[in-house]
Amino acid sequence: MKNIIKGTEPSLLLQYRQCSPNNSWEHFQRTRRKSSRRHEVKNAITSDQGGICAYCEIDLKEADSNGNADFRVEHFHPKSDNSTSHNWHLDWQNLLGCCHGGSQHGVVDSAKRFSSPDHSCDVPKGDKNLTGKILNPLQLPAFPPVFSCSRTTGELSVNEQNCQKHGISVALANNTIIELRLDADRLKSFRSTVLNDLNERLQAYSRAGMDIGVARQHLAAALLNKNSKGHWPPFFTAIRSFLGQDAEQHLRNTGYSG
Repeated sequence: MKNIIKGTEPSLLLQYRQCSPNNSWEHFQRTRRKSSRRHEVKNAITSDQGGICAYCEIDLKEADSNGNADFRVEHFHPKSDNSTSHNWHLDWQNLLGCCHGGSQHGVVDSAKRFSSPDHSCDVPKGDKNLTGKILNPLQLPAFPPVFSCSRTTGELSVNEQNCQKHGISVALANNTIIELRLDADRLKSFRSTVLNDLNERLQAYSRAGMDIGVARQHLAAALLNKNSKGHWPPFFTAIRSFLGQDAEQHLRNTGYSG
């Protein structure tokens, strides 16, 4: 999970919230202008997150010819919470973009993405109020990263030293992995595949006579950038972890902030 910077609230959401401050997210999607409103919100979320899931960082897929996408709007704080007068349904800062967490058989590329009951992201989170119990990607620091990844297993871990630098609870960071099931077998397999491929590319450069440090810098510059659609590479944090200080230097040089 990486840090996310929210952009300006979509105008149609803002207008709707100002006119109907107590309405639900379901009503926002049901009413007459639902298509244009949802489209604007989806595009803004996708842009803010660089095209990847707010939790696991898999690439968020557009709908295929059958209308199946791997994207849905997630409310970090449960919208069902009515303990205060705050309406979590329409709070722009509460809206994130997530994949289906392996739960949808008909999703795009379902042969790889469907893994029920091995779920992740907002599926195990469900309607639980985990505010203060897991990390919010909107509150993560850009540098240095809180999470690391094993190349061989694809397993996420918490960088305790970096947590201490930021004053972040190590237990809270670990609980984020547990509650969102970010080490689901499906995700570990995806991450290890990406990193094994990256390692092969690194070794190929080395065999061709390139200094290993220069090779790592080359890969950092090639991979840790947004593409023409403004999207980050899937499993950004895993790639960043593998390339280590060369990734950090590249990201600082390019003004990375989220």
